[in-house]
Amino acid sequence: MRRLAAALACGLWLLVGAAPADGWGLDVHRFVTARALDGLPPELKPFFAEQRDFISEHAADPDLWRIAGLRSALGDEDPNHFFDIDDLGEAPPFTHVPRTRQALIARVGVRRADTIGRLPWRTEEMFDRLVASFAEIGRPNGPLYGPENARYLAAVLSHYVEDANQPLHATADFDGQLTKQRGVHSRYETTLAVRNLPALRLAPVTVQPVEDVGAFMFDTIVRSQSRVAFVLKADRDASASHRSYDDAYYASFFAHARPLLEQQLSDASDGVASLIVRAWRQAGHPVLPLRASMHPPARTGR
Repeated sequence: MRRLAAALACGLWLLVGAAPADGWGLDVHRFVTARALDGLPPELKPFFAEQRDFISEHAADPDLWRIAGLRSALGDEDPNHFFDIDDLGEAPPFTHVPRTRQALIARVGVRRADTIGRLPWRTEEMFDRLVASFAEIGRPNGPLYGPENARYLAAVLSHYVEDANQPLHATADFDGQLTKQRGVHSRYETTLAVRNLPALRLAPVTVQPVEDVGAFMFDTIVRSQSRVAFVLKADRDASASHRSYDDAYYASFFAHARPLLEQQLSDASDGVASLIVRAWRQAGHPVLPLRASMHPPARTGR
């Protein structure tokens, strides 16, 4: 699984405590998700403010599923985190790239389709499940676990939306292996971001209208792919005057990449908030409880 190395490194930090608990899975996903929740409209704010810590913490879970080798109905977890839209020989803005997984499989086969990735469709899957959980909350005799399911699915959904806003999750040159810049994936999304989170100046969260979730995700991926060259150039420029990836290199990398990093994380927060709001509206605007039920009734039998 080609992108597992960075996730494994983060997972090892979690398991052995060899380094601070910093990384894309923990700090960046948590940071972006928390910002998105803070930017939700008043109708959703009380429930999500109460669940903020839980949701932001569990936004990292899909990366841990990759480490554990968990599978979904779509297959192995790893391809759910990227979509290499530039890997089909199409030119930007990629209007001829299939917009459904079935069409992509018909064109290139299942194995090749998984190599290209499934991120937009995995996001749609989690979005639909969040809609269903919100709808359960709105039914008078709905399942008791509707609020708990909704908060967890909001966390999982946020992860995939955030991945779609990372340029190196939208390109075949995902680790600089095609441009002799191996390791740039981790350097950019993990080390650079974590080092500089406190210094970032991000735009206020904006909830955008989303008419079609699939189209929204493809637009996000196309935009991310258009930023790949910027990331690679910033890494090359920083590397040109530094022989190792030391503090000086990262200071230079940040100087070059800061505008994009700030824009990317702002866009990711907007995307998460926008899809949560869209799911809630699609479910019929249910009144959300202040708290998710944490103490379900005891079982009376099997």
